[in-house]
Amino acid sequence: MTPLLAVFLVLAGLATALFIAGYVRGAKVALASYDDDTVEVDDSGDIKTYWWAIAIAVVGAGAIIALEGVHPLFIYAGPLLALVTAGGIGLAFFVDEYSKPKA
Repeated sequence: MTPLLAVFLVLAGLATALFIAGYVRGAKVALASYDDDTVEVDDSGDIKTYWWAIAIAVVGAGAIIALEGVHPLFIYAGPLLALVTAGGIGLAFFVDEYSKPKA
């Protein structure tokens, strides 16, 4: 086993654990708030808040795809971005204000 493979396996395990923990937490909060009839969501500012992150993701993905033809080292960037994305989605369940249990 190469050291790079070991690093990717560890990162994959961490990303998977974070994703599953976030998913379970989100499901528990969703089921606990199922009987709550009054859910107010203000999504009027979403595109103004996240446009820069969307633009960075699109440009970054295009750059990674283009750079794979430049140097063989960039072939590892795609899987790394997939692991970061999975971990980020799991993390989003923990930082989302709507996913917090109501006291």
